[in-house]
Amino acid sequence: MDYHSKRLCALFAGGVFVVISQMSAFGANYFSFGKSVNQSFGPADTKDSWVSTSIFVPVSGTIQNIDLALNLQHTSFCDLWIYIDSPSGTTACINSYDKNNFVAHRNINGWIVFDEESLFGIDNTSQFNMGLFRSNGPDSLSKFYGEQSYGTWQVRIQDVRYNDTGILKDVRFDMLIDPEPLNPLFVPEPATLLLATAGAAFLLRFKRNV
Repeated sequence: MDYHSKRLCALFAGGVFVVISQMSAFGANYFSFGKSVNQSFGPADTKDSWVSTSIFVPVSGTIQNIDLALNLQHTSFCDLWIYIDSPSGTTACINSYDKNNFVAHRNINGWIVFDEESLFGIDNTSQFNMGLFRSNGPDSLSKFYGEQSYGTWQVRIQDVRYNDTGILKDVRFDMLIDPEPLNPLFVPEPATLLLATAGAAFLLRFKRNV
């Protein structure tokens, strides 16, 4: 084996070690799970219309933090009630209509991220896509802290008023998960998995050529 081959072998062997160490580590990891929805709230003259979708989370572990991101086009964000249902059966209403805090034509066209650790409340901004915001609902996202992440999550949005409508384009959960040790459902990040696969293929080919 020449010097160059030894260096390549060591490099790919190191890549395999990275994925093993991540899969067996007990520290929490960030994951994102999302999907395209493209559902309309219907005609503007309807009331109490709903848009709902589900996202399957394939990683098993304890949730330490969770954010909800919505790609939303709507002519009056204040009309919306936003609910999240966890696989464990917990429901949280994180955004609600408040007639005493209603701002007409407070439209949104783009991404909005709900983050309970944000310094900015959702009712105190007119630029929804300029950062992370605390929700204004009777519940908070922290209601899910400590729950199991694995399973099907539901996002439901109700438009409770007349004269406005919109489209829910995309939904995404950003989760900080403490994975269960040695659980086969824990999936490493794609870049690490790709490196490990390439490393294994190289080592197998090298062994055959020796």
